[in-house]
Amino acid sequence: MAKILIVEDDNFLLEMLAKECKKKGFDIDISTNGENALKKIKTGAFDLVLLDLVLPELHGFELLEKIKDDTNAPPIIVVSNLYDKESVDKAKSLGAKDYIVKAQSTPENIIEKVLTFLS
Repeated sequence: MAKILIVEDDNFLLEMLAKECKKKGFDIDISTNGENALKKIKTGAFDLVLLDLVLPELHGFELLEKIKDDTNAPPIIVVSNLYDKESVDKAKSLGAKDYIVKAQSTPENIIEKVLTFLS
């Protein structure tokens, strides 16, 4: 069973994503801010991280920068409403494996991407 860290400060979306992940049998951990997420990433063994960019305490770009060269860091899929080309390019240059725009996706669509990525 894959272990996924969901990093999201919107409680509604966090609950929806966690619910969908649990339906698919994933082991879930959550974080609502960047600092806490960074600690979990550095100490936990995750198969994948779903990362919002606009977070309290540590922005998603800063988190990506801090783990960019960490060979033990899990793959990260950014899930954000920042959908300009600059943000997408920056996230990918910092190591994000994929970029999903929240406003253009449902929790089910996001989990389908996760399933594709993990298979």
